[in-house]
Amino acid sequence: MLKRNFLIVLIIISYVCKGNDDAYHQFEKGNSFYASQEFDSALIAYKTVLQSKMISKELYLNLGNTFFKLDSIPQAILFYEKGIKLAPGDPDLSYNLQYCNRLIKDKNPIKKSVLLNELIFSFLGKSPNYWAYSSIILLGLVCVMFAFFRLSIDSKWKKINFYSAIIVLILFGITVLLSSISKSKINETKYGIVIKNSIKVRTEPSENSSTAFLLHEGSKAKVTAEINEWIEISFNEKKGWIRTNALERI
Repeated sequence: MLKRNFLIVLIIISYVCKGNDDAYHQFEKGNSFYASQEFDSALIAYKTVLQSKMISKELYLNLGNTFFKLDSIPQAILFYEKGIKLAPGDPDLSYNLQYCNRLIKDKNPIKKSVLLNELIFSFLGKSPNYWAYSSIILLGLVCVMFAFFRLSIDSKWKKINFYSAIIVLILFGITVLLSSISKSKINETKYGIVIKNSIKVRTEPSENSSTAFLLHEGSKAKVTAEINEWIEISFNEKKGWIRTNALERI
């Protein structure tokens, strides 16, 4: 039974590592296409990585840069914002976002300082998958150590293997917790980027209501409420309603 469980863990680890290698290969392909100024092909490669759930601040930065080269400023802003959400205070993401902000009509507020809790999250969330993969590897180590514990004849080594397995098991629990915290933080979608050229922000969730104000592509708005196909947004202390398909969540 122990051998069977051990083999299952090894298969899981091998599968995860293979998926990681495939995503890394696509990322490198994207970088190669970008360097050759084949931006459409680079975008396809980066999106493949994104679809595999292997995301990181580097991927968001490169996606933002690629969209910028393709003259899609709203999408560039979207991915720079996603990257900053993952890695607050990153100088490359911040600089590129500020540059794009100068090119749009409705300027977005740019934070000048980074809070301590954001810096801590930046460490915890280097990648949404980082702690999850660490937990899988640690689980494999637990199985190996328990196997050595069962196979050891010397009582001294039995104790060493047993307590080592307990310590690694505790680390496994910590990585699972950190993975959960990181994932919940990244999944928060309080803000979004306007992707339509120009939208009328309504006073009520209805096309027949009056216009509160106008917003243009690339604007960053806070989502304050949602009703069916409408969302209430806040921009520079002004509030109103727009269709959900006019805004893409960060």
